[in-house]
Amino acid sequence: MTPSEIADDVYRVWKAGAAIARLHMRDENGDGTMDHNKFRETVELVHERYPECDIILNLTTSGDINANDEERVLHVKELKPEMASYDCGTMNWLHSGVFFNTPKFLEDCGKLLQEVGTKPEIEAFDPGMIGNAAYYIKKGILKTPVHFQFCMGCANGIPGSTKNLLFMKETAEQLVARAKRVIEEYGCEAATPDEAREILGLKK
Repeated sequence: MTPSEIADDVYRVWKAGAAIARLHMRDENGDGTMDHNKFRETVELVHERYPECDIILNLTTSGDINANDEERVLHVKELKPEMASYDCGTMNWLHSGVFFNTPKFLEDCGKLLQEVGTKPEIEAFDPGMIGNAAYYIKKGILKTPVHFQFCMGCANGIPGSTKNLLFMKETAEQLVARAKRVIEEYGCEAATPDEAREILGLKK
């Protein structure tokens, strides 16, 4: 919930084998917030407490559906993270409000991510959002190679089913330790943070 607790969790999942940690912030009531100061405090705590932790930090731009466009990217401008989320379409969010990702925001956000050297984590809640990403790739707003995160089973997004899973070209999400164990059981190794950077085309 707090920057301190989140920083400790980042270290724990890194120790368990994670190469990337996606960060959301919470306010004093436990609700999602895009408070750039909380993002800064969390990132600084990770680096100060755990200098050996080289995990890739992926900062959300969608932690509060009530945040305005500027509030959603201010922390990206300030911190220039290695990765940040890029939600590729507007949708009704859990029957509680509209999750706006207007064409203007998507263009501005995509240009900002290129400007600061941050890799977009393209979130697709339905197949239409994959089409949106293709459009922005064609316009040069998104640069290849791209990284997709298919978000299934959310209210008003694509249902989580085997058929849809195959359709969205995604493997089931699993806890970090379980994923690492399965990878090793097949005689392979989980990517290190530096190997993940190479795979994703990130600058070290």
